[in-house]
Amino acid sequence: MNAISKFYLFLLTGVVFILVGCSTDDGGGPAQTPEQIQTTKLLGRWEPGTVIQEIDGEITDDRFSDFSITFDADAEGSNKKYTITNSGGEAFESGTKDWDYVDGNLNRIMRLDNGFEFDISLSNNDMDLQITLTVDESGSPVGRTSNTTGGYTFNLEKVN
Repeated sequence: MNAISKFYLFLLTGVVFILVGCSTDDGGGPAQTPEQIQTTKLLGRWEPGTVIQEIDGEITDDRFSDFSITFDADAEGSNKKYTITNSGGEAFESGTKDWDYVDGNLNRIMRLDNGFEFDISLSNNDMDLQITLTVDESGSPVGRTSNTTGGYTFNLEKVN
């Protein structure tokens, strides 16, 4: 009887190892990387709650009422794009641009065509997105100089 108990214990242990070895984190597919998780959180359309533009020490939040940014990526979280609508020609230029994270920093994004970088921060269960950027004296990232130099903080809300 002792040999039979050892056999069942050995068999049960083997079954447990097999089941644990076959499990995944998301119920069927391989576990996502931190970059894929962050990208998934960004996907969708974001519109402003407020936008603060600092020019010569003055703060205004009335210039971007129709602004929106939509993040998109393929199923693997690569081939990342964002589309800007109604930018007013400031801070962000309208259109679709390729982007990626900067050196693995999931809170810093770079536009691939010109190297322009900006910071992002998600909050409120990933329903609020803050984008912070600085436009230099040359008007970079968009090449304009009139009323563009300075810091920008976009406080955005996810709409879909």
